[in-house]
Amino acid sequence: MNRKLKRIILSILPFVGAILYRLGGMAGMNTKFRDLGVPTVGLAVMLLLGVKVAWWVHLIAFGLLFGALTTYWDSLFGYDNFYFHGFMCAFAYLPYAIATHLWVAFIIRCIICSVFMGLLNYFANKYNWKHSDWIEELGRGGALIGTLFLFKPPL
Repeated sequence: MNRKLKRIILSILPFVGAILYRLGGMAGMNTKFRDLGVPTVGLAVMLLLGVKVAWWVHLIAFGLLFGALTTYWDSLFGYDNFYFHGFMCAFAYLPYAIATHLWVAFIIRCIICSVFMGLLNYFANKYNWKHSDWIEELGRGGALIGTLFLFKPPL
């Protein structure tokens, strides 16, 4: 695949992740759009970025992100904790950090996803944003995929 096409696809994938996350959260839609769709897009990003790891690293990270996307941790905290949800979704890529030794990228991604998702939910509720469900879910899905670019291997 040529470089230009790869860049175009990579620039579109965060939007695809955002849409799949939102579809999985919409009433009447299957949550598997989010639970399976976002990890699939994440896998595509890692492959297109050229992250070179064993096949099972991709598989484990896929499974961990799937698991993290299925809960907002209300059973642990007594309420939907989006700070922790964002952290755990980012933390699901620990296998990549171990395999690539890109620890700084991994830690920055965990912080960004945690703080962004938590604050997005906080402000949406505090200011009673119109269409807050759309804003929050598109934001969460976009952040999960957009922050993967931190794993781009050094030249």
